[in-house]
Amino acid sequence: MSVLVYTENWDGKFKKLSLELISYAAAVAEKSGGGVTALSIGKVGQDELSRLGAYGASRVLSVDVETGGGLDNQLFTAIIAKAMEKTGAGMLVMAHNNTGKALAPRLSVRLKAGLAAGVTALPESFDPLVVEKKVFSGKAYGKIRIQTPVAILTLIQNSFEARESGGEAIIE
Repeated sequence: MSVLVYTENWDGKFKKLSLELISYAAAVAEKSGGGVTALSIGKVGQDELSRLGAYGASRVLSVDVETGGGLDNQLFTAIIAKAMEKTGAGMLVMAHNNTGKALAPRLSVRLKAGLAAGVTALPESFDPLVVEKKVFSGKAYGKIRIQTPVAILTLIQNSFEARESGGEAIIE
């Protein structure tokens, strides 16, 4: 399964959270036999973009738009949806933060995709997709089954380790 990862940047730099997302997507792609494409929106330098390859992204799509330092839900949703179409990815991975919580439901409707918010572990199976998430304010865990062709997962920060794999990414 091909995976697209939306990586957030802060003042042109990727924080640990984005590297965790890439590492998670690389582990999913390894288990399912696909590739990882990272998507960056905003002004980010080539050196910083190429860093994503070291964590498992084989391709990086960079959309250099002026965001004004804020989140434009409509613009970001349109860009991410277009990237999903371009890559043909079967899964979108995002952070379970304010940005992910704002964009994931909009993308779920636009892409007609199943959504699992607050995922904490790698999928147990891929046909159908079964993932684990925290429930009841983190006091318990539940399993979610997604049966749509496209899935959107928001990953809880610090639930997966950022791992360098030493690869290189093609930047577009």
